[in-house]
Amino acid sequence: MLHLGENLSEQDRERLRDVINRLLAVNFLNKEQEREPYLTARRHRQALEDFFRFLGWEIVFDDRHECIFVMAPEAGCRRNLTREESIWLLVLRLIYQEKRQGLSLSEFPVTTLHEIRAKYEAFRLPLFNKTRLQELVRLGTQYKLLEPLDDDLSSDDCAFRLFHTLLYAVRADTVEKLHQKIASYEQGREVRPDEMAAPPAAD
Repeated sequence: MLHLGENLSEQDRERLRDVINRLLAVNFLNKEQEREPYLTARRHRQALEDFFRFLGWEIVFDDRHECIFVMAPEAGCRRNLTREESIWLLVLRLIYQEKRQGLSLSEFPVTTLHEIRAKYEAFRLPLFNKTRLQELVRLGTQYKLLEPLDDDLSSDDCAFRLFHTLLYAVRADTVEKLHQKIASYEQGREVRPDEMAAPPAAD
């Protein structure tokens, strides 16, 4: 029988509930953006592991990159990404992998809209329009994958900080695999469910 937080104070139980709700909603916590919820999760790691194990979910405490990731076991509990959203995440993951070389773990890769567009063009992928770009950036911010550093998202100089959570948002062991996946889109093939760790459906 699950006894979650039975020995905690009311304040700690409330904080733990908040962490659980955040993880159920967006799958990710990273210390850089949500320091207090992240530290709460670390303090109550065993309780969270017991809870998500009870649900049948996977939970990963990545102490090295200071982020936490959960994933539902069934595809029906995950967000169904569109082809355009999948390509966006794959491109971000590829840029993250390339730019993290030489950085310390406390540093986060930074890219620009110009670099993102250049990657699309390099793979001959269809570019997004201004409205769609705003929606794609919103997807990334909602799931704690990136953070815009400038207000004008349409400017080529607009910078984005990429978080380590991208390691879990897109399941790819090597840059070469990402190249293969993106190349497959040029041939019109859809990504298979086991190739993408998609977040749960959002409101």
